[in-house]
Amino acid sequence: MKELSVKMFGGFEISYDGKVIIPRDARNSKVLQLFQYLLFRRGSMIPQDDLIEVLLCGEECANPASVLKNIVYRLRKLLEERGVPRDCILHAKNSYGFSEETPCRIDTVEYEEIVQKLNAGGPEDGKEKLALCLRAIDLYGEGFLPHSSGEPWAMGAFVRYEGMYCDLFRTAYSLVREQEAYDRFIASLKKATSLYPYEEDLTLIYIDCLYEAKRVQDALEAYDAAATLMLDDLGLKPSERMQALHGKITGGMQEIASSVLDVRSKIAEDGASGALSCNLEVFTKIYRFVVRHMERSGQSVFLMLCTLSSLDGAPLESGEQTRKTVEQFYAAAGASLRRSDVYARYSPSQFVLMLMEIKQENCSIVADRLRYFFYRNAKMNRTRLTCKSISAADMDMMMEDSSAGKW
Repeated sequence: MKELSVKMFGGFEISYDGKVIIPRDARNSKVLQLFQYLLFRRGSMIPQDDLIEVLLCGEECANPASVLKNIVYRLRKLLEERGVPRDCILHAKNSYGFSEETPCRIDTVEYEEIVQKLNAGGPEDGKEKLALCLRAIDLYGEGFLPHSSGEPWAMGAFVRYEGMYCDLFRTAYSLVREQEAYDRFIASLKKATSLYPYEEDLTLIYIDCLYEAKRVQDALEAYDAAATLMLDDLGLKPSERMQALHGKITGGMQEIASSVLDVRSKIAEDGASGALSCNLEVFTKIYRFVVRHMERSGQSVFLMLCTLSSLDGAPLESGEQTRKTVEQFYAAAGASLRRSDVYARYSPSQFVLMLMEIKQENCSIVADRLRYFFYRNAKMNRTRLTCKSISAADMDMMMEDSSAGKW
């Protein structure tokens, strides 16, 4: 028997008897919107007024009932031209629906059935349960009707299915750890974190699975990318959970080295030039080590805080322009600082620099050099770059005085 195959995840695509009759890249017209809604509400007769509200959304129209009838006619004609019986679109008592008697397989229905089965306990066998989770994750694709997600009727479904999607990863996570079946799951997680980069649970699961799969460097790179994104777009530093995971990764490197030469070859820089750029966690540990070293070496180390702001001193707003401004600062720091210096992003619009073997009077030279290279890009003339420095030794003494009650 001929059957309609309906895909509503990742786009709208219809096949009939194995042949695509509405491709995924078809223009999203009122006719297709009607078809989407009738399929989504399959089994229900929808009053004419409700359909008018869904399709016209308050648009000015002299005779909305006539417009709806015209859209229904065009849909029936479209289906008939592609071999689908036109009577699959039902009409009775000023209501419309899609016939349940027409053989039809819809991905959203299968998705919900799997989620319901899992919520009810699912299969007892862990492998079968994980396979169901992965099947539902694959069905989801890029979300429910992404090109129609702004439509009021689709928005609620979009959010509900997204919640189910995230829960599927949480359910699968424990099963994957039990079975050590990381490879397939990691590929799905990578796609999920690109779809929902601000969903911290997905990011944490992704990074942890990379680590458990012995892909430590990939885990660290994923952590840095996530931390940078949150700082750039939301102005947020890594949460305690993120920081704890970073500590687990860096503290759990248990590779056995064959010799000290092997260790040196793996930790040595690969011909890098310029100052060392790192994240704030690494910077903090380097700083604490350097302060300890200063007690014996007597070397002079200064910290410099560089702040980017608008000309009136207001903080930069997040967005593409701020991202470009930050990139320009990175370029200026790379051109201005020495190989022995270290710097890190401290906040969305601030950087902290550790300047080694330098005197107070030379800090202003570094600041001038930073401004020179920063303002070489004419587009930065609407941004203020402020640099303030302090001796790390003075800071250490201040901390000691504070702890002794002198402040």
